[in-house]
Amino acid sequence: MTERRTEPVRAITKACRILDALAEGKRALTLGEIADATGFAKSTAHGLLSSMRNCGLVEQDTAGRYALGVRLFEYGSAVSSTRNIITLSREPMQALVDVTNESASLTMLDRGEALVLAHAEADSSFHIVSETGAHLPSFCTAQGKVLLSSLPDASVKHIFEMHKTAYTPHTLADADALLSEIKAVRERGYAIENGEFKIGIRGVAAPIRDYHGEIRYAVGLIGMFRRVDSDEFRNAAAEVLKAAAVISEALGYRENGSKVLL
Repeated sequence: MTERRTEPVRAITKACRILDALAEGKRALTLGEIADATGFAKSTAHGLLSSMRNCGLVEQDTAGRYALGVRLFEYGSAVSSTRNIITLSREPMQALVDVTNESASLTMLDRGEALVLAHAEADSSFHIVSETGAHLPSFCTAQGKVLLSSLPDASVKHIFEMHKTAYTPHTLADADALLSEIKAVRERGYAIENGEFKIGIRGVAAPIRDYHGEIRYAVGLIGMFRRVDSDEFRNAAAEVLKAAAVISEALGYRENGSKVLL
C-alpha cells in the first residue's frame, strides 16, 4: 500500500527531470539523448514522454525529437499573471489599510473557495489577518461572495452544496438565501460579511476586473466593525471600492468599456 502512494510522486519527479533536461538542452532532443541526460532506461523515458506529450507538456517533431510543450507556456503565463496581480495590488492594499486601519487581503476563486493571495496588516493593537495561502469559505465571506458573483447561479448553488457548513448562527442556511445575497452583490457592486464566518467579525469586499471586464480577484477589509449599517462601515466600503477600481485599472480595465493596450 505504501508503494502505491509513493509511485505517483516518483513518476512526477522523473517527469520533472525530463523537463529539466529539455530546458537545459535548449533544443529538441532524441529519446536517446533524454535517456542519457536523465539516466533513465529508454523504455522508462519513452513511457513518461508519451504521457507528457498527451498532456501537452512536451511536443514531438516529425524526426521524433522532443521539446518543451505549449502547455508549459500556458502554466507560466498563469503564474506570471498571479504574480503580477500581487505586485499591482500591493500599494493600493497598503493605502486601504492606512486609511481604514483594518486588515486587507487579496483573493481569487480556487476550487470553490477564496484563496488568499496577499494580505496587508493594520497597525492597530487588535486586528484580524487572513494569512497568505489560506482558503476561506466562499459562501460566508465578503471576498468569497464577490468571487461567486461572477459565476452562474447554478455554479453558486453547487459550490454551496459542496461546502456548506454552519460556522455561526448567522451563516446562510440554504442555497436560495445565498443566491439572494449574490444578487445583491451584483447590484450594489460589493459584498458584505456580517458575522457569518466568525462571530463579531464583519467585512466588505469589491471585485477586481481584468482587461476583458471579467471578475478575477477580490480585495476587501475585515475587522471588528460594530454594525454594517454604520458610517464607519460605509466609509470602509467606499475605500474598498476605490482600491478595487485602482487595481482593475492597472490590469487594463476601464469602466466605460474602453480597454488599455498592455
